[in-house]
Amino acid sequence: MKIYVLSSQECEDESKNNGDCFVIDNNKELVIYDCGCEDYANWVISYMKEHNYSKVKVVLSHNDDDHFKGIPILVEKDKTSEITTVLLLKYVDKLLDIIDDGRKNRESLKRQILDTYDNIAQLSGNNLKDAFEHIEISDGIKISGPGKDYILDAAAKGLDSTEGDTIDRSTITNATSIHLEITLDNKKILLTGDSSFESVMTENLENFKVIQLPHHGNADIGERIFNETKKDLDKQYIISDNTGNSNGGSAKLNTKGYRVMNTKEKGLLTLDESIISQSRTVTGNLGICDI
Repeated sequence: MKIYVLSSQECEDESKNNGDCFVIDNNKELVIYDCGCEDYANWVISYMKEHNYSKVKVVLSHNDDDHFKGIPILVEKDKTSEITTVLLLKYVDKLLDIIDDGRKNRESLKRQILDTYDNIAQLSGNNLKDAFEHIEISDGIKISGPGKDYILDAAAKGLDSTEGDTIDRSTITNATSIHLEITLDNKKILLTGDSSFESVMTENLENFKVIQLPHHGNADIGERIFNETKKDLDKQYIISDNTGNSNGGSAKLNTKGYRVMNTKEKGLLTLDESIISQSRTVTGNLGICDI
């Protein structure tokens, strides 16, 4: 198995907010987690041709454009076999129960969901699968969190006009990112999209050798994760910082003393068994991972 973390350096205009795209090849099927720009979609299509894949499975962490924009290209070119994400329309009644303010009815809430998540609605008819039901994506690749209750409670807050539009210092949309767990050489990798810290902490971080730091290396969330995992010197971290001039990137995150791989600095990242199995050797520079 190999995992590729695409970089803006592969894009025609790397100054744009090109977002995330993780490409996972388990030698049987190809899976992508997010696809934030058209250039990423074209990279995936070229990879499919080179490696004889006719279809790709897509997991969409959440509906922000910098995680979504390349998916319609893959759909248009008939390259997707399935797309897995949270399908809130299936949970209208549950969301109504959570909001419970008497001002919304089933039809008005459905319209609001369609308006708020209009890009996901546009994918209808392309074998959309619900992330709460379709957990096992492929061999060694599955949805791991943050769980239905967390996501529905957060989504309800976002759909309720009497509530704020943030949760745990993150936007509602970011906080409801679904996570992907990948098992590589008996070690686990956690991909988190733009999750809030609270969302990441629904996972048992001790189980993971590699963790994607959410929201492109957001300093607040990254530092809180470092504090939770600092006793594990062998843990590695991925930052997909392809945010152009936006303020969601990793510039303010102090990574000194931690094993961090960042697309901003390294370009395209490739993870395989040899990388994942590396252990830290404490030296004068604290053994910071330089891959």
